Amino acid sequence: MDNFDSDSDHDGKVSTLTWNKIQNACHSQGYREGLTEGKERKLQEGFDQGYLSGFQQSLCLAEMKGFLSGIMLKNRSDPQLSEKLKTAIAQINHDSS
Repeated sequence: MDNFDSDSDHDGKVSTLTWNKIQNACHSQGYREGLTEGKERKLQEGFDQGYLSGFQQSLCLAEMKGFLSGIMLKNRSDPQLSEKLKTAIAQINHDSS
């Protein structure tokens, strides 16, 4: 009977150790997955904010460039104004690149 109790105790200890290993592995895997997911979420949030900001700035510069181009076309007879407008448009192109 002692041998049976000894085997039962041993099996219980093995089961406990196995359970603890499985629990630790699941905890570690969950931590890694959570960390990865958190990093990916923050990366996506940063990209989304940067994309929106860049789009808004590009739209503003494109509108300004279009407005200045329209004025330049309408006032082609004034070379001095045309040159200033060309310079302004070139500056917008430079700033947006």
